[in-house]
Amino acid sequence: MSTVDRVTRSAATVAVAGLVGASALLAPMAAHAAESCLVVQAETGSHGKSKLRWLDAGSGATARVTEPGYRLNALGYSATRNLVFGVAEGLSRGAHAVTIDRDGKTQDLGPITRAGNRLPLWSPVAGVTAGAIGGNSWYLLRNGTLYTVDLSPGERYLRVIGTVFLRPITLAHDVNDFAYHNGLLYGVSTTWRGKGAVITIDPASGKVREAEDARFPPADVYGSVVLGRDGALYATANRIGGRSVLYRLDRSGQVTVVRSGPPLAGSDAAGCLTAPEPPKPEPPKPTPAPTPTPTRTPAPSLPPSPSPSSTPSPSPSSSPSPSPVPSPTPSSSPAPTPAPKVVPPPAPAPKPSRSAAPRERKEEAAETDSLARTKEKRRWGLTALVLILGGGAAAAAVRRGR
Repeated sequence: MSTVDRVTRSAATVAVAGLVGASALLAPMAAHAAESCLVVQAETGSHGKSKLRWLDAGSGATARVTEPGYRLNALGYSATRNLVFGVAEGLSRGAHAVTIDRDGKTQDLGPITRAGNRLPLWSPVAGVTAGAIGGNSWYLLRNGTLYTVDLSPGERYLRVIGTVFLRPITLAHDVNDFAYHNGLLYGVSTTWRGKGAVITIDPASGKVREAEDARFPPADVYGSVVLGRDGALYATANRIGGRSVLYRLDRSGQVTVVRSGPPLAGSDAAGCLTAPEPPKPEPPKPTPAPTPTPTRTPAPSLPPSPSPSSTPSPSPSSSPSPSPVPSPTPSSSPAPTPAPKVVPPPAPAPKPSRSAAPRERKEEAAETDSLARTKEKRRWGLTALVLILGGGAAAAAVRRGR
């Protein structure tokens, strides 16, 4: 064993404490979710275009599958934006940045260029195979070269601001995906030296370390790598035994099969996506109290005058004259559905006052007495006429008798 190998083994021992013995490192994450981990996985077949599979890496259940229409790779999840960023190939001027929301909708943001280039001819990150996001940095890997793309708003948005060459290349050359956690990138090396070993990458220095006793089954390519909240590492072998297989490596080093499917020409994944918060129940709206109808109080010195648009309430009165009935208000346009109106009870008919009764009785008595006297006079006049006529006849008879 050479001196370089001894140094590498010492560094790997440190990596073991940082990854395999990561119980203390990932313990706060384990409290949020057990083994459920929602990821977006880009799966590319022989036709060259990718489809997006939304699945729970913990159970292997697929939620839905969408087709963006082009090849996607190097996915990374930004928790602050709640978006998945990916690199789309086969478009103009090389690699384009694409965002994917929770509904599966993709948006092309244009080519990823180098900072300072106003008119780029070609994207420097075309052909990248791995991607992960930490904060406002999007890390992209191609053939042992790590690029840092700025995601902070401003002039350098989606611009390459850093380039680091990884070493040793014997571990970093065939890394096809990684996940970000606490300043390190976690991936799977499939080189002749790695053979499915879990490695860590320091994006600041480019140092690659192998973790002992943290290994997946040997495969040609592990295209998708996601770090779960429970500290488990999920990796998809694109082709192993004629199938694609999603494995789970827990913190004790045990490997289990989560799901398998048809072989893939390429794959990449991003997660775990933050679970959406349940909607907060809205407080019940208070029922507004009915607004009392204001009543007009007449001035003390003036009597209230009836208005044709207002209906006065009947009030008892000591005056013998009845209260006037207000005329209804004419409406310019009849309402389609008139609300029923409360009709006030009719004003009671005024009772004759006691002072008027004796006067009427006197008038009636006087009229009756006058009529009786008239009849009596007529009888006496008739009697007198009869007596006069009778007396005259008798006198004539006496004269004839002489």
